[in-house]
Amino acid sequence: MTDPATVLHRSLPENVYLLLRRRILNNDFAAGQRLIEMNLAEELGVSRSTVREALRQLSVDGLVDISPRRHSVVTRMAYEEIRDACYARFVLEAGAARSVGERRTMLGQMEAVLDRMRAAAEDGDVASMVDLDTEFHGCIIDASGRHRLGSLWRMLDAQMGALMRSSIDRQHIDLGEAVRRHQLVIDVFGRGDIDQIVATLEEHYLGTVDDMAQAGVLGD
Repeated sequence: MTDPATVLHRSLPENVYLLLRRRILNNDFAAGQRLIEMNLAEELGVSRSTVREALRQLSVDGLVDISPRRHSVVTRMAYEEIRDACYARFVLEAGAARSVGERRTMLGQMEAVLDRMRAAAEDGDVASMVDLDTEFHGCIIDASGRHRLGSLWRMLDAQMGALMRSSIDRQHIDLGEAVRRHQLVIDVFGRGDIDQIVATLEEHYLGTVDDMAQAGVLGD
């Protein structure tokens, strides 16, 4: 649940951005749907410039495509974009995993996030799942103590919403399956050596994407 104090300190464009992001991630706005500034401004009771600023940020996130004629369309990431983003995140996270020492505290944090993931999955709340996915994997990054690596890893955060929404659409992944995959990561950190951990992280990020590509599920 969002802290009301946090909401009060957000700017209006940021609140509009987060609202539209949630609606896109939860498929209230489907792929290919045109987003019209004037209509959104009227619906939300804000100016067109506020909506325009929010749409620009959604474009940076890879959730919206803004055409030269200045209309916006909800978009999905292509296979190569999905794989590149997953590979970059895997490489950084595997490096972080090699620097994690004592794992007990980290595992407790990951289990707590996973409990919230289960609730979000039951509600079909993709937007919350995206944020919790970042929080879950951030436990590994933070436990490594590699602050510069963490900064690089978090530069990819903005794309994770587009990546997860695109993966769900293209691979037809059930949110319950996403929870199971995160449980596997916890399990291997609890009992595995570093080579097993890295192999599990690689499968977590890249295995299903490659399987679907080979099966012809993912197109451009």
